[in-house]
Amino acid sequence: MLDDRLQAVADFVPEDSGVADIGTDHGYLAIELFKINNSRKVIAADLNAGPCQAARRTISEAGFSDSIEVRQGDGLAALTSGEVDTVCIAGMGGKLEADILEAQPDVTANLQCLVLQPQNGFEYLRGWLYDHNWHIEDEKLSKVDGRVYQIIKAIQGHEEPLTEAELVLGPVLIEKRPAMFAEHVQNNIDQLDKIRQGLQKGGSHTKDRLAEIEARIKLLEEYTL
Repeated sequence: MLDDRLQAVADFVPEDSGVADIGTDHGYLAIELFKINNSRKVIAADLNAGPCQAARRTISEAGFSDSIEVRQGDGLAALTSGEVDTVCIAGMGGKLEADILEAQPDVTANLQCLVLQPQNGFEYLRGWLYDHNWHIEDEKLSKVDGRVYQIIKAIQGHEEPLTEAELVLGPVLIEKRPAMFAEHVQNNIDQLDKIRQGLQKGGSHTKDRLAEIEARIKLLEEYTL
């Protein structure tokens, strides 16, 4: 059984799409995706040998060794162009997830859907999606062990320019205001406040950066009302 974070990722994957789980770890997400549709192609990939061995063991115990392929490779280099429609990348930093997508442009260009769960760097990742003509179709929040996670579903297509608040908080999350939205906003404010406190100790050379952080806090506080 998946936790709420990975279940939210699985829920965003189009049911009829071939899918690759990049950074699969133990292969739990790949197994769930195959259970949802046992006629589709599912690839579980990871950079390191240890997680690949763990994934093979988990998949074997589930009885799916003949159906889910485990590959060791660096990001999308484990795939060939066009063999899957959807890629899931969960549990990495937003910049790393963007770097993985950018490193193999031929593979990324032939994808129809991205399901991303960044641990941080949300603004960077959403900016990358916009810059590379991906449309953020949907977003969710999930909570595991007291931490709120963001899950982003993107499809190929033109995106309207994102505002600063949309880059940080998510355009769909701002529109839908799901149950954990207030906590999501406050978490971002709290992180910025820690940065502000550090900058306040830094002297005059941090003045411009401090003003930038304070302006962003003020902007996000508008969404706590």
